[in-house]
Amino acid sequence: MNVKDTLVGLGGLLIMGAFLIVGLIIAGIFIFGAAWASTKLLPWFSILTWVAFALVVFILLPLAIPKATRGFSSVALFIASYVFGVTLWMEGLLFTLAIWGIGAVFIGLFLAGVGVVPIAMLATLVKGMWGPLIELVMLTIMTFGSRIGAMSLAESLES
Repeated sequence: MNVKDTLVGLGGLLIMGAFLIVGLIIAGIFIFGAAWASTKLLPWFSILTWVAFALVVFILLPLAIPKATRGFSSVALFIASYVFGVTLWMEGLLFTLAIWGIGAVFIGLFLAGVGVVPIAMLATLVKGMWGPLIELVMLTIMTFGSRIGAMSLAESLES
């Protein structure tokens, strides 16, 4: 092996290292930016979640019974599922970051971006934080329950 080949190999290694460092910096900026945004937005989304839950229970579910209003109810339930889901994701991110740190958040985001929620559930379970664990589980049920309900209502209109 000559000096030129060694330098080319070393240059490639340095470029890969630089890409890795830049990628980690971008991931860190995203994680801390998302945590900052979640900290600012979560109080508003918590209120919005309660309002959406009340609307689902007292207005949208009764409107799902007559076929004439089922379409509206289906769309509104689908929108409510996203309100629940965003709140769930922000809480999952913040709990994971607070309990297990940035490494666990990075792993959670690497798992299709939504892995922070199951990691937060596991972290709260291990720490014995029952209130937050129950809240995460209930938000998960509300998210998927309203989404599945919306899809079922939409399918019932086609038949």
